[in-house]
Amino acid sequence: MLVLGATGYVGGRLVPELILARCVVRGMTRTPQGLNGTGWAGDVEVVEGDLSDLSSIGSAFDDIDQVVYLVHSLGIGDDFM
Repeated sequence: MLVLGATGYVGGRLVPELILARCVVRGMTRTPQGLNGTGWAGDVEVVEGDLSDLSSIGSAFDDIDQVVYLVHSLGIGDDFM
């Protein structure tokens, strides 16, 4: 399962629950260092990527059956809509 926005409030609470449920989790985030200090970062595959730059996501979606999309784009500019 790929969790987009794993460093956010909801993602940071969802990922440990997925691990407890024995899901194999990959977390994609723009800032992997944001996972430092979590008790679960070592239990997931962490990939760096930015959905506003498709060339940065590399193989994050390879071999993924499910995606949880927790990304907001409120701070990316005036043309959000």
